[in-house]
Amino acid sequence: MSRDVAVRCRCGEVQGRLRGVAPSKVNRVVCYCGDCQAFLHWLDRADLLDPQGGSDIVQFAPSSLTFERGAKRIVGMRLSAKGLSRWYASCCKTPLGNTVSPAVPFIGLLRQAVPELSTASDQAAVFGRAFPVQGKSAIGKPPKARFVRASA
Repeated sequence: MSRDVAVRCRCGEVQGRLRGVAPSKVNRVVCYCGDCQAFLHWLDRADLLDPQGGSDIVQFAPSSLTFERGAKRIVGMRLSAKGLSRWYASCCKTPLGNTVSPAVPFIGLLRQAVPELSTASDQAAVFGRAFPVQGKSAIGKPPKARFVRASA
């Protein structure tokens, strides 16, 4: 069963909606790459990395996401000329997500941009299990797939 979830930055200036979300319609990864870590450090938001340096990211089709408030506050940056476009809310430095290029139709939204899903059970019910990727840059050994059964 799919559902809509609210997307927002930490201070609430940027707000949107992710429509029709279900584990079968998204990919969920925890990325340990150096660039994902560098982006959060650049924002002074390393507190959002897990203990091994991972970023919890939900990937989905761009047509699923709309912003209803604060779109002017969404800004982008790249760590290198060929790197991902990384998007954040300029009002409070909340990382929102990343895109590869217009030719690759997905957005990787950082899970923290969906504050209503604050428990592992809620996250698993809506986004499914999180698979580790780019583990070579992890701090220590990254955990295996994170899966918490949703409560009935």
